[in-house]
Amino acid sequence: MAGNQLLNVSLVTNEALMVLENSTVFTKCVDRNYSNQFAVSGAKAGDTINVRRPGRFIGTSGPALNVEDFNETSVPVTLLPQFHVDTQFTTRELLLNIDEFSRRIIKPAVATIANKIDYDGLVLAKNSTANIVGTAGTPPTALLTYLTGAAILDSEGAPRDGERTVVVSPFTGASIVDSLKGLFMPSQKVSAQYEKGLMGTDSAGMDWRMDQNVANQTFGSYAGTMTVDTTSASFGISSGWAQTSTIAITASAALTLNQGDTIQIAGVLPVNPQNRNVYSNTPRNFVVTANVNVGTSPTSVTVSPAIITAGQFQNVSIVSTSATAAVTPFNKTGVTSPQNILLHKNAFTVAMADVELVDGVVFCGRASDPETGLSIRVLRQYTINNDSIPMRCDVIYGWAPLYPELACRIAA
Repeated sequence: MAGNQLLNVSLVTNEALMVLENSTVFTKCVDRNYSNQFAVSGAKAGDTINVRRPGRFIGTSGPALNVEDFNETSVPVTLLPQFHVDTQFTTRELLLNIDEFSRRIIKPAVATIANKIDYDGLVLAKNSTANIVGTAGTPPTALLTYLTGAAILDSEGAPRDGERTVVVSPFTGASIVDSLKGLFMPSQKVSAQYEKGLMGTDSAGMDWRMDQNVANQTFGSYAGTMTVDTTSASFGISSGWAQTSTIAITASAALTLNQGDTIQIAGVLPVNPQNRNVYSNTPRNFVVTANVNVGTSPTSVTVSPAIITAGQFQNVSIVSTSATAAVTPFNKTGVTSPQNILLHKNAFTVAMADVELVDGVVFCGRASDPETGLSIRVLRQYTINNDSIPMRCDVIYGWAPLYPELACRIAA
C-alpha cells in the first residue's frame, strides 16, 4: 500500500517530464518555446504559434538622421498531430516504487516520444538547411570538413557563444573519432573519446552529440544541365524579408529535384548579414522545399532562403548580368546520404503546448517546464475486466526553421 501511495499523479507526471528531458538529443540543441496559450481549450493539430525573429538594421554614416523602418519578422510554428505512447500494467505493478516503475514502464514509453520529437526536428533541419559541406556517400573523416561548416556559420553571423552543436549519426561519429585519435589534444579529452567512443564537448569549438535519428537525404538522380531565368519577376526581392523564393528552372532533359536537394546559382554570391559583404566566391546554396519535376520549359521551383538582393535582410550579391544562370546541384547521383547537422541554437525552434486535461479517469496529470520548453500529459485508467491499468503519455509540438542560415549540413 505504501508503494501505491508513492505512485501519485504528481510523481508519475514529473518523472515522465524528467525522462523526456534526459532522452532528447537534437531537441536540447535548439531554441525551445513552451506555450500555454492553448491550455484552456486544448492544443490541436494545425494550431499556430508565431515565434518572433529580431529585426536587422543597415545603419548610416555621417551626422544626418536616416530613420530605418523597424521590420520585425516572425516564423509560424504549426503544431503537429498529437503524438502518444499507450501501454498498460497490472495493479500489482502499482506496488513498485517510483524508480522501479520509471525503469520498467515510464522510460521505454517516453523514450519513444523523445525519439519521435528528435526525428521530426532532424528531418525539418535537413529540409530547411541550405548550407552544406562534405561528400554525399562518404563519411567525413577530416576535421577540416567540420571547420569549414563552422566558418560558414561565422560568415552567416552565428555568435561563438558556446551554443554551437554538431549532431552526427553513429557511423559518422565513429569515423571522426577514429580519424582524430592520433592528433595532439589534451589528454583528458583523448581519454574521454577512447572510453566513450564519442567526440566530447567543446572540441573544435563545438559540442558533439550522437543521434540515431539523423535524417537521410536521397538526392535526385539525373544527367544534363539546368539554368534559371534571372529576369523573372519572382527572382529575388530587393527589400523586406521572405522565407522562400520561387524561381523558374529549365532543364536540358526532364529531371526530378527532391525536397532537401541543394543547388547553387552562378553569380549569386552569399553575403554576411551584418556587413553585407560577399564572404565567398562560391555561390550561395539554396535548398529545394518540395519535390518537383523540372522539364525542358521553365518550371517553378521554391527554394530557401529567399533571394534578397538589398535592404536590411540582404543575403546575396548578384554579380552576373546574364538573362540565364547555370544551376549546379550539390549531388545528382541519387545517393542516399546521412545529413549530419552543425547548428547554432537559434537555427531552429520547437514549440510545445499543453495537452488538455480530461475528467472521468483514475488520474490525468500534466507536467510543464518553461525553462526546458517541454510539456507532457500522463493519463491512467482502470479496466475492471482484466484488472489492468491502461496508461498513455501525450505530447503536442511543432518544429520550424528560425534562422536556418545558422546551420550547415555535413553530408556523409
